[in-house]
Amino acid sequence: MNKKWFNILKIVVSTGLLVYLFLTVDLGTFWATLRQARWEYLVLAGALMLLGTALRALRWQVLLEAQAIHVPLRRLVELYFAGAFFNITLPTGLGGDAVKMMELGRTTGKVPEAIGTTLVDRAIGLWTLFVMALAALPFSYHLLPGDNGLYVLLLSVAAVVGGWVVMGTPLIPWLGSKIRLPGQESLERFYRSVSSLGYPALGKACLVSLVFNIMLVLFNGLIATGLGVNLPWGIWLLFTPIISLSLALPISIGGLGVREQTVTILLGTMGVSASTSLAVSLMIYFLTNIVVGLVGGVWYGLEGARELARSQ
Repeated sequence: MNKKWFNILKIVVSTGLLVYLFLTVDLGTFWATLRQARWEYLVLAGALMLLGTALRALRWQVLLEAQAIHVPLRRLVELYFAGAFFNITLPTGLGGDAVKMMELGRTTGKVPEAIGTTLVDRAIGLWTLFVMALAALPFSYHLLPGDNGLYVLLLSVAAVVGGWVVMGTPLIPWLGSKIRLPGQESLERFYRSVSSLGYPALGKACLVSLVFNIMLVLFNGLIATGLGVNLPWGIWLLFTPIISLSLALPISIGGLGVREQTVTILLGTMGVSASTSLAVSLMIYFLTNIVVGLVGGVWYGLEGARELARSQ
């Protein structure tokens, strides 16, 4: 399947899932949930996400410094916000990362490193989330009904071990020398990008991820509380990695639709209605994509205007 048809398929998936959800929920309850929102919680969540976006730029800087690429933090923060803007304006859903790679490659002249560190930056964030879930599970599993704690355990172990195998061991290149794996070349490039960074830089990046992910857990919990979903906060240590994983699946536009379905299923296990769950998910999308993206668009435009003025 060529890239054009794959992008069309992602648009169809996102649109189809959203239409399905809106047709199956009680729209009266959905709008009532939004009207009764406690905006102080939502404003605080928005501030956390803006601060968290800047913190992710710091994680990226740690990885770049390990490659002897020195970029001011302010520039990386700008690129992170610009990436959020292009995520909501380009139809592929990967526009943000592509712009970050392109701009950093143009600035530094090191395109392979720009691509590699961008991908590793994303992977470390998700991997650290699942490590946190494993650490929290002994204290929070009783909050989940039925066998859901076991499912979260299995998924978390698979994500942590799988991430470590791909990022931290030469197993993938070794297997590739024996049998041809799907996406072998991409996996090998990813492993080389990780191994070239070294453990000190990866450790620092994981520490920054830990701080950001704590903020992300609080962000999701604040949105839920602001919309009247009063679940134990420990639940969000277990649910946030799964929500983030759904965003990483390359089957929709920026996770739109897939995230909404995931949140509806997860909160449904806790007795939250589909209508309220949809409101929570769309508020997460609004604050993480629309608000951050609009800030990024204004910032990117102003920087472009300044560069143009300086060149005159």
